[in-house]
Amino acid sequence: MLAALRRALRAAGWTQARLAETLGVGSATVKRWLHGRGLTLRTLERIAAIAGLSLAELIEGRRPGDAEAEQLTLAQEEALGKDSILSTIFFLILNGWPPSEAVASFSVPAEEVERHVHRLERLALIDRLPSGRLRARLDPAHIWQREPLRRHFDRLLKPHFFALDYSRPETIFGAETIKLSPTGVARLREWIETWRAQLRALEREDRRTAKLPGEWYAVLAVARPMRQIVEINRRQRQRKN
Repeated sequence: MLAALRRALRAAGWTQARLAETLGVGSATVKRWLHGRGLTLRTLERIAAIAGLSLAELIEGRRPGDAEAEQLTLAQEEALGKDSILSTIFFLILNGWPPSEAVASFSVPAEEVERHVHRLERLALIDRLPSGRLRARLDPAHIWQREPLRRHFDRLLKPHFFALDYSRPETIFGAETIKLSPTGVARLREWIETWRAQLRALEREDRRTAKLPGEWYAVLAVARPMRQIVEINRRQRQRKN
């Protein structure tokens, strides 16, 4: 249960230092509490509320080692990869948004959203908690490395990023060319995953503090060996000649 609480706090962007400041105690005290030392039921309930959970939801939450909390089956990934609306609703729930966001932001009819929510339940991808809130049975930090979802991202994301006009001032992008050893490439992969977590934390903070309405952005971090780009450019020049 404490491991589930720590995961929920991390997913909500709460560091031990920030939690200590909110609770009016020292960081060492928070660290002890999060490992079960000196933690009262009242304090546990208060910390759970900060993480966006009721005590009942926390008790019923995933335990460390649950396979469902760590990865999806191939069949689950294939189902998500074949239906873009299903995957959109799943990713909304995974990142803490209610499925009604699909109605408000993506114009999916409410009855269609509910039908997909039921399908996600049948696929054991989400849980409906006693409070009525929906929770994905997966860590938001999951790394999507298997083929079904990679094909899905390739089919849906790539055309939109290729169509971007990078000369327009409203296009948000950054680009660097760097030389890395295999060790550096491995660290780059880790940095991209850290950056994903930072983006999720930015979104949660923005939801709490923003006064203006938000807009959805597709954000992509990708690296490609320059030799591949050089080879593609060489072939294009040869075809022109």
